[in-house]
Amino acid sequence: MNNKMLAGTKPKVIIVDDDDTTRMMAMGFLSQAGFTVAEANEGSSALRMVLADPPDLIILDVEMPGMDGFEVCTALRDYPKFAHIPILMLTGLENDEYIEKAFVAGATDFASKPINWSLLCHRLRYMHRTSLAAEQLVKEQTKLAVAQRIAQMGSWSINIGTSKGEWSNQLYRILGFKPAETDSTIENFLQLVHHHDRDRVENWLLNVDKLVEVSSIEHRIILNDGKVKTVRQQAEPELDSVGRTISINGIVQDVTDQRLVEKKVHQLAYFDTLTRLPNRVLFHDQLTLTMEHARKNNTRLALLYFDLDDFKRVNDSFGHAVGDKLLCEVGNRLVDTLNASDSVHEHRITNDIIARMGGDEFIIVLNSIQSCSDIERIAERIIEVVSAPYEVDGFELFSSPSIGIACFPKDGEEIETLLKNADLAMYEAKRTGKSMYMLHTDAMAEKALRRSNIDIQMRSALDNDEFSVNYQVQVDLENKQIFSAEALVRWKNDKLGFVSPAEFISVAEDNGLIIAIGEWVLRKSCHQAKAWQDADFPVSQIAVNISVHQFMRSDFIDTVRRALYDSQLPADRLELEITESLLASDTNRAVDTLNELHELGVKLSIDDFGTGYSSLSQLKNFPIDRLKIDQSFIRNITENPHDADITKAIIAMAESMNIHVLAEGVETVDIFQFLRSCGCDEIQGYLISKPVSAIELEQNMPSVQALLEELFLSENSDKLRLAG
Repeated sequence: MNNKMLAGTKPKVIIVDDDDTTRMMAMGFLSQAGFTVAEANEGSSALRMVLADPPDLIILDVEMPGMDGFEVCTALRDYPKFAHIPILMLTGLENDEYIEKAFVAGATDFASKPINWSLLCHRLRYMHRTSLAAEQLVKEQTKLAVAQRIAQMGSWSINIGTSKGEWSNQLYRILGFKPAETDSTIENFLQLVHHHDRDRVENWLLNVDKLVEVSSIEHRIILNDGKVKTVRQQAEPELDSVGRTISINGIVQDVTDQRLVEKKVHQLAYFDTLTRLPNRVLFHDQLTLTMEHARKNNTRLALLYFDLDDFKRVNDSFGHAVGDKLLCEVGNRLVDTLNASDSVHEHRITNDIIARMGGDEFIIVLNSIQSCSDIERIAERIIEVVSAPYEVDGFELFSSPSIGIACFPKDGEEIETLLKNADLAMYEAKRTGKSMYMLHTDAMAEKALRRSNIDIQMRSALDNDEFSVNYQVQVDLENKQIFSAEALVRWKNDKLGFVSPAEFISVAEDNGLIIAIGEWVLRKSCHQAKAWQDADFPVSQIAVNISVHQFMRSDFIDTVRRALYDSQLPADRLELEITESLLASDTNRAVDTLNELHELGVKLSIDDFGTGYSSLSQLKNFPIDRLKIDQSFIRNITENPHDADITKAIIAMAESMNIHVLAEGVETVDIFQFLRSCGCDEIQGYLISKPVSAIELEQNMPSVQALLEELFLSENSDKLRLAG
């Protein structure tokens, strides 16, 4: 086994990319995931680093100045000692040509930009584990080859005239006998041959004397103790002076261990070591043959690509060993489900393909699909089966799949096109709500292109001063006045126009720009809050949303301190809003960071409460000042009793814990009055004011305050004057 693994050393990864942001993200995520990380910004220096200190894995960008990724990969593969080192190449989402070139250059795998770093970490662990196993198997093969060269092989001879045979001592040992225990006859040897191979071996022996060259055969024998061995025989006839066969001479070699190693190598090369399902390589070969069959027979295929929603949370909460067992259980359920679906649909071919693509990604190919309803029934069944509870090591676990579906030939006639379109559909399903399936449409490709354009334009947006901050006031229902404003980032680009935060925030999180954007919003908001304080403007504090990616950085506390120091804003006038899903990702680290912020004097709130994984009982571990109830509960609160009950329960329990509650999305007077009657502390929404620029808020403040006065004083809601 690899000496580094025995010593407990972290696997070393070299990230080669000319993009500073990508390298920074890789250093952060991979280090946190347990890798030792080195970096290079161009190809030639990367080659020198690898030659000087070989890593365990290499992440290699395609497009770089000087030597590009393909040239670096090809150069590394020319060195025998780097022939099998795992190389993952980073390629563009839409560029099938680059993907093909990556494999031609010798890449082990590829990943598309923008990068899902959590998933990439799982993929690297899988590649590293496979590399270690392959290295060990190669060593075993080498040792076995040496042993076979120096080992004595059993020999035998049969006299044609007398039918008498002779066996060497080594042959007796191979067959499990002592020379005195059995006669060296063909009949006795055939009695040891496996009954499935006996006719074939007997026919071979009867015809060896008719040949003039060496003949060979491989078969099984069963020893007296029941042990099965695989042997390889070679034989040739011995001729007299006139060309007649007088005897047959042969050798027997025990190749049992060799065949077992070959079987292991085949298993490693073509099957996932964890789930025993076909891996990406075998899947590619199987799908190639299946598509050829479909073309000839004019039939349709459906490719279902899916991953497990929030699988990272299972690994983080219960450990990778539990996560691996969960993946095995998922694989078993998929096999059982597909077998059951084939037995129900008699018209379908039963050689469907199930493979694990790496990490928590699986893929299924359904053969001979007659209609979309067939696909949808199976997809719904997969969601139902995979989403059922799991019992793993005493833990009850839950996971659900998001499935993307692409059909052949409608959604692509080439493998990579089908995979790309199924992948697009999967991420659309995940973004839409998880635990669901989506069939690929042309609109998804357009959406992916839009996302790619957003990524491109965003990289210069800060430098071009394209971002701005809007502010939405927050109202204290007890004091009947504005007490704060939430800072909300906005983006307008010359080419894209106004880009919704719902679009660009997720892209920024994927490409790493959320760190720079988040810091800019924080600093901008602190300076604005200080200006309002100096002007006695009736907004006493500012609330700023913090991304998980910002919060998890080791320098986040220093970033907050600098923003406060530079703006001279008192810490108690800054509130940081975090999502509750953050609290579930790394509880200990979150507690430490929140406590430091609390000691600094900064207020803390949980945004969109009710949509993540935390509960009110968990909040006792965190120094939280405020909960913001997600607007999805507030929007229909006067019409939906379920939403009303949830809201009342949150308010009551938060009050018992001395935590303020703010309701988002208050748009009508009825909702306003309902929340007041429930004892909600604070509100925010279009009823009071839309998010507007600082200048607009200052100009609108008199009318906003007049509206508030009317809301609190009026007895007749029908006469209320509402803000436009």
